[in-house]
Amino acid sequence: MKMLQNDYQKILELLKNAQNKYDIDLAIHQILEIIQRMGSQSFNTVPDEILQLFREKIFDFIFAKGDIADKSYLCLYVLFLNANKIDQFAKLESIAIESLFANGVSDNENVMLLELAFLAKILNGKAKEGLEFYLQNIVRIDIHCLEAQKSINLMLQFFETIKIPFEIFSQSLKKVLQENFFSFSYKEKRSVFNWQLHFFWNLKHFFNHRGWLEFYEIWKEIFYKELDFYDAKKIDFALYLQFFIYHMCGNNFSSQEDWKKFNQEISLYAAEKYQQFAKHFVLPECGYQESGVIGILRDRLVENSPYKVEYSFLKVLLDNEEIKKKYKVKLYLMSLLEKSDNDAGILKSYTDLGIEVVDILGEQNKAVYYNSHLEKALVLREKIIKDGVEILISPNNGYGISDFLLATRAAKKQIFWSHGNFVYDIPCIDKKITHICGNQEKIIHEGYEFIGIPVKMDDCFYNPYVPEEQIAHIRAQYPKDYVVLGNIGRLVKIDHQEFLQTIISIMQQNPKTIFLACGGGNKDEICQKIRAIDSTISSRFYFTGFVDSALYGHVIDIWLDSFPMAQGESRIEFSAKGKPSLILSTENKESRIERLERFFDLHREVFAQKSSARKIDLEEMRMFVCQEESFVAFDIEDYIKKANALILMPKEVLSHKMLLQILLKEVNDTLRENKGKKAFLDML
Repeated sequence: MKMLQNDYQKILELLKNAQNKYDIDLAIHQILEIIQRMGSQSFNTVPDEILQLFREKIFDFIFAKGDIADKSYLCLYVLFLNANKIDQFAKLESIAIESLFANGVSDNENVMLLELAFLAKILNGKAKEGLEFYLQNIVRIDIHCLEAQKSINLMLQFFETIKIPFEIFSQSLKKVLQENFFSFSYKEKRSVFNWQLHFFWNLKHFFNHRGWLEFYEIWKEIFYKELDFYDAKKIDFALYLQFFIYHMCGNNFSSQEDWKKFNQEISLYAAEKYQQFAKHFVLPECGYQESGVIGILRDRLVENSPYKVEYSFLKVLLDNEEIKKKYKVKLYLMSLLEKSDNDAGILKSYTDLGIEVVDILGEQNKAVYYNSHLEKALVLREKIIKDGVEILISPNNGYGISDFLLATRAAKKQIFWSHGNFVYDIPCIDKKITHICGNQEKIIHEGYEFIGIPVKMDDCFYNPYVPEEQIAHIRAQYPKDYVVLGNIGRLVKIDHQEFLQTIISIMQQNPKTIFLACGGGNKDEICQKIRAIDSTISSRFYFTGFVDSALYGHVIDIWLDSFPMAQGESRIEFSAKGKPSLILSTENKESRIERLERFFDLHREVFAQKSSARKIDLEEMRMFVCQEESFVAFDIEDYIKKANALILMPKEVLSHKMLLQILLKEVNDTLRENKGKKAFLDML
């Protein structure tokens, strides 16, 4: 408190002696420094003299002289939250509001007028009203304009530092979407969504916030109104909106039921409209092809799990000269820069395999966040048809562009490749495949039949070389002599009450454990749930943000898999490093044993070869494959029991089990390589 009193005294002296705008700027910078050092809560009680001096000096040395206050002056919001109301700046506020969005006013000028109105409201003692007014109007402005870009840099810091509640933003945005949206121009409508995705979504305490899901019904209503297949401009906006809803909601979905609802209410509904659009505008039809061209439709190229799976499979597939002669693989990029740019290194990894990457949407992306998704879809569709693509494979499950291409049939044979969404189902999908198949030729997921395409993951992804000093450097950041529990993936997967309760129960019984939650998402909400369960445990949870899985896979000692939404490739990648992971099985113990015994008997010869090479008794291997339960639990109580056992397991016992686990991986890799290639070619 004494330190804050000294800060207040400095501000008072600066204001009392202020003779020009520069002197006021110094006082503003002093406030910004306090906010950075102590947070916005330090301004709960501000001396009235400071508030009055700010009002007087800003009026005399800035507004009365026709000057403009810097954007940084908006930090006065934290000082004036509880200030008394006055009318000194009412005329200025009125002029700014009346001029805002008037004919002939540019977006750069609109930003300055909006900030002036906001500041005037702050100084008039209406800070909360001013913030709501700002939120409701900034979203109408071209996000690319210079003044908006300047504001973004400041407002990101402003919103995060003073922790503007999501609820205030939510209330303001809902008012815009429900009351004024359809009176806006097309550019303004797009801006409203651009600001949501490229500014508010990126605020640390807003990112993946569960509150975003409250907008689903509102977004859906707008989406439906824009799906007018007679109007190309509306369909264009609808295609963008479908991408937007997919991205915003998909990052928060935690079950197949969520995806099923999205498929029924968004994808299926839209697919019908896209088909009607194709008929109305007489889009050219694809001809029957026997070209051997396999097209794979991708959102963009980045190093994520779908890339690792796809690259690993194509590398094995194209390692055969006969296949390379018969088939030609091309990647068709939607280049959704709203998510991220294409990674040049990833693109090169495909071309090094002899795969052509069709990246032809540079012209459309010159408009950056205002690019036309309809133009992209039509350009891609024309190119796919011109290239004579015989088989089009889409690993996407709900983007507007990909749904448009499938629904309007860009190729005679169209295949959906599931990477975890098993309920995606729109017209014109001829077959469904998935690598999540347990080496089975056919598998039923969520009532749908999939062709199993096992994939042997490339060693460069699963266990690349990582220098010991890098591992040691990261490990040193966490408590010494503690067992490191954790997992890697979207935080929404661990945001489940029963899972968090289970992990906390394990940590309560094992005081020398910590949990690393690696990945991006709704950290603040998860932390609140942890504190509500046991506040004494919260300090032993570490939220790392996005990490290098190759590195952190060596830092985590035991992987505790999430449920009910399990991790995918990230867990398998971890296990490939010879480390234990615990999962919660979705099948009962008896069914699991029966399935594994059939599996072992079917592939006994391969097991015999691998076991002999490792000098492992075949019967011991059979017992491990079919009966070993150290790494699988069948209910919550069993999960806790198995986790405790892994934590306390002697090193030599665990090491031997992991040796058998590695041998099992070698068997599976052999089977996947052979089965995956055969299943894929049979399907073609």
